[in-house]
Amino acid sequence: MKNFSIAPFSTLTASDAPPTPAPRPGPRPEARSDAVAGQTARHTATEHDPHQIGADRAEIKDWLRLCHTPGVPPAAVRRLLTVFGVPEAIFRAPRARLAEVLPDALVARLLAPMSAELNAQIARTVGWASHPGCTVVTLSEPVYPRALLALGDAPPILYCRGDAGLPNRAGVAAALVGSRRATPQGRDNARHFARTLGNAGVSVVSGLAAGIDAAAHEGALETAGGTCAVVGTGADLVYPARHRALAERIAERGLLLSAFPVGTPPRADHFPRRNRLIAALAQCTVVVEATTHSGSLITARLAGELGRDVLAVPGSIHAPQSRGCHTLIRDGATLATSPEDVFEALGIAPPAQTATEHPSRDSADGGNPGDARASGRSKRAHASPRQPSASTPPDLFSIHGDGRANGPPPAPAVVATRTAPSPGMAAVLEALGYDPVSADALCGRTGLAITAVLAHLSVLELDGHIARLPGGRFARRTAPGVR
Repeated sequence: MKNFSIAPFSTLTASDAPPTPAPRPGPRPEARSDAVAGQTARHTATEHDPHQIGADRAEIKDWLRLCHTPGVPPAAVRRLLTVFGVPEAIFRAPRARLAEVLPDALVARLLAPMSAELNAQIARTVGWASHPGCTVVTLSEPVYPRALLALGDAPPILYCRGDAGLPNRAGVAAALVGSRRATPQGRDNARHFARTLGNAGVSVVSGLAAGIDAAAHEGALETAGGTCAVVGTGADLVYPARHRALAERIAERGLLLSAFPVGTPPRADHFPRRNRLIAALAQCTVVVEATTHSGSLITARLAGELGRDVLAVPGSIHAPQSRGCHTLIRDGATLATSPEDVFEALGIAPPAQTATEHPSRDSADGGNPGDARASGRSKRAHASPRQPSASTPPDLFSIHGDGRANGPPPAPAVVATRTAPSPGMAAVLEALGYDPVSADALCGRTGLAITAVLAHLSVLELDGHIARLPGGRFARRTAPGVR
């Protein structure tokens, strides 16, 4: 059975008009004159009436029959919708009229009796849509996301769990994506960005993947903006399976959205298609962490192709998870060091509190010295180079272990005296990531008591794995991968 989302629709010609749906029974607004204006008018008329959200049983059957009939390509489906409006009108049309639009062979396939497989898919979808919170949204629905209409081949059917009207009601959305194998600092950054954006009413879009995606959803869940998870499986499945509880929370408080039929399992080629929807749903895409081969870079590229802003959060030059972000910045993406940069890309004023918030540094690390960036740059421009004194602890990035000034510290010359890190020390070292962090933050990341964390930090410092910084923070001294 051909999946409508596997092969994209062909681009419409200048003479093509978007599909104009036939009116449903009961009072409905006038037919739209164009895709965006009409969707806006119909959504306004029905967004507060939950009984008119989503397709009914007959409509689900017609849409699935149209989009999943074997041998009828997506371009033909798009042409039929352009001419007739909705599937119901297509299947009511005389055969001769259909033959004016499609070749006879395609008309014969379309009007042939439905296969057992297609009947089973229709029954499965109707059964799923009967559950509370489960909705099938088609191009004829007022709640169909207007942002997706920017795609020349917008999916004709979407499967939604939760608040199907969220994309249109939110107004402003930002995609937060990144590495599945995120560092603790990367996850903290994603939660912080998502929470700050969500509290300002920005909807956070991501892909429910491990790492950065999950952290972004967690940060935005309880905010005013909410969160939308676009998945690469059927909406009835959860991938990865360990995110089932998170998916349920998103379905309760936000939106879980799929363009894949109910029952579709995860496949590698599904996720670039999912990424395209993520990029289209948001006004800008923020990559928090990404390796050079990350799927997040696909999302960033697709966002750029759609004319959306792309931002990237920088990280340590030693962290593999930051290399993709650095590549994006080198190639023209906007540097994002705080949510303020995202607000600027979205063209909205940032809330006042964003100037003092920062993940993992609000209390334990004594605040974020880079928050008031403009004034900080002004002060640094007139400041003289800092000279260490006997009363000033040596800074990791200003004094080498042998007393030489400037440059990052080398790995200790004597390694024979190092002991292999214990499991507890290895957990602390992993939680440390690649950026300076406090002992209290490490307690939160590892779940260990402060006494155990301090003991492990002392041993790691003596063995040369880490260095102590001013303000009670710690940073790696060893090269990435050295344990």
